[in-house]
Amino acid sequence: MVSVVIAVLGAVVAEFSYNARVDLEAAANGRDQLRAEYLARSGIALSRLLIKVQQSVMDPARKLIGDAQIADYAPYIIRGFGGDADERAGLGSLLGIDPAALKGLGAGKGATFDVQMTNEDGRLNLNCGGGFNDAARQTALYGVLSSLFWPPRYNRLFESADANGQMNTRDDVARAVLDWADIDETRFEPPVNGKPATGGMGAEDYRYDSGKDPYRAHNHFYDSLEELHMVRGITEEAFGAFGELFTVYGSCKINIGALRPETWPIVAAIIRGTVKDDQKNSPMLVDEVLLAALAQRVIAQAQLFGGFQSVADFIKIVGDPNAQVAAPGMAGGPEPATPPPSSSGSSSVTGIALDPTKVNQVITTGARRVYRLDAVGTVDRTKQRKVQVHIRAVWDTTHFNQNTTSGDANDRQGTWVYYRLD
Repeated sequence: MVSVVIAVLGAVVAEFSYNARVDLEAAANGRDQLRAEYLARSGIALSRLLIKVQQSVMDPARKLIGDAQIADYAPYIIRGFGGDADERAGLGSLLGIDPAALKGLGAGKGATFDVQMTNEDGRLNLNCGGGFNDAARQTALYGVLSSLFWPPRYNRLFESADANGQMNTRDDVARAVLDWADIDETRFEPPVNGKPATGGMGAEDYRYDSGKDPYRAHNHFYDSLEELHMVRGITEEAFGAFGELFTVYGSCKINIGALRPETWPIVAAIIRGTVKDDQKNSPMLVDEVLLAALAQRVIAQAQLFGGFQSVADFIKIVGDPNAQVAAPGMAGGPEPATPPPSSSGSSSVTGIALDPTKVNQVITTGARRVYRLDAVGTVDRTKQRKVQVHIRAVWDTTHFNQNTTSGDANDRQGTWVYYRLD
């Protein structure tokens, strides 16, 4: 009897111990999950503070300091608050302060947070062709899309059938991108020789209902960039080639100051789509190597001289890529400098004349509007185990906030247009 009782008690105690251990681990996971979430929220809050500094301090002084963006230094600044002791000490030495004397600096033992800040202003907004039909915006978007798809290196994307056995030319895909987001059921017709298309327009026959999983065109604004996968002709390969150049947020004009060296295809598309009419037969436009060299030189010149202060600067550099624009804070141009080398290996790049009216329809300069934030909060359980929470969000600085309960007028300006917690 004693042996039986001991066996039963042993089983009960083992089960109780196991359940207690499970409950303890679940509670610890919940604690660390919540802690990681609020670490990520801290990163988001600090990012909003940096954006406010950009708007209030740096943007008004743009003519003096150039196109300086605090987002470029955000990872280093934020790691000083949410990184380890060495990173906090690095921030302290940079600012000339003792981080140990600042209460609340740091995330605590075994915890960190980090944020990546980028902006969407240097991308092509696909929603500019959506909603109620605005012929001017649709025509401008179609022109840039057609120019972006033009290079022969993309032939493989447009000369083979997709998963449904459909062939898609460059023009088919450019029209499909617009037709997905506009509100009508008719096919977009591009202007002919600068004049609106005449005659009847056909139906949007993209056969979205012919596959195994039929669906209909959205016929309204894109909700997210991933929705582009549903548009005819946008295969995984096409999305991989062009996805980083697109957005669904912000202005309908591309902010050329937000362009980066890796986004030079957008500059090439802008150049090709806005040249003067008498330059349309220029050898520059049919040689993608020459056009790529010009686009990369334009971006390099902008970075060399603190960004473009105006659209006129962009037109000037495209017309003469070896010229120099006025540096910030200087009435005239800067001292002569060696122009940055092009990717073609030659220091001399041929320019081309642009039509100012066309250029002003598709690009702008000035302060950034839309920021994409990716915050990560991390709590280390052991050396091999950690809990992470991601917050991916998009902040529009000019969007009117209709849901705020704050009485501060400043809280009306700017709101989240995308927010996701993983």
